[in-house]
Amino acid sequence: MKKRVAFLFSGRGSLMGAVQGGLSGTSSELVLVITNNPNVDSSQLPIPEGCEFYCIDHKSYHSRSDHEQEIALLMDRCQIDLIVLGGYRRIFSTEFVEKYGHQTINTHPSLLPAFVGDKAQLKAIQKGVRITGATVHFINNEVDQGPIITQAAVEVKPHYTESDLREAIIGVERLALARAVKLFLDDKLEIQHNVVHVKSGYEDELFV
Repeated sequence: MKKRVAFLFSGRGSLMGAVQGGLSGTSSELVLVITNNPNVDSSQLPIPEGCEFYCIDHKSYHSRSDHEQEIALLMDRCQIDLIVLGGYRRIFSTEFVEKYGHQTINTHPSLLPAFVGDKAQLKAIQKGVRITGATVHFINNEVDQGPIITQAAVEVKPHYTESDLREAIIGVERLALARAVKLFLDDKLEIQHNVVHVKSGYEDELFV
């Protein structure tokens, strides 16, 4: 069944290609891209023809509720089936999560449940861990605590700076996100007791 996908980001939008990679081989399409970053130049992004792009800067709204309502209106008008948060640095309200949480996935630059929240790469270096990585998960009302879909690991080399580790992680983050998007679009995922399960034969797809 053809599904309609939205991508939200706050930074460079560098994970948009991973979303499109997950769409490859499916009949689904990326139809909506939203950022809250007013400095983004949409002409520099790989936005497919026919896909709508909006900058919805939260600073232009009186409240989080007003900002979310604008986003929700677009989700409903565009009949979105899957919402992908790729470096989207806003926390959604309980009301938004209750309505869209089951169809919203987020990327995080650590192997959750380790290093939740901001500066996950720096936290990994400060703790001296040897392995970290990226996680793609459904959202819920707790930050970075939603059911985990896919994970990918990287080695933390002794000489790594925070910037080095960030670049190493984003490479595998793209793979984990593309895999998660495809599993969702192919209806291979289900959540039981806050744990993601995949249909028989696809278990190896959860770790990249």
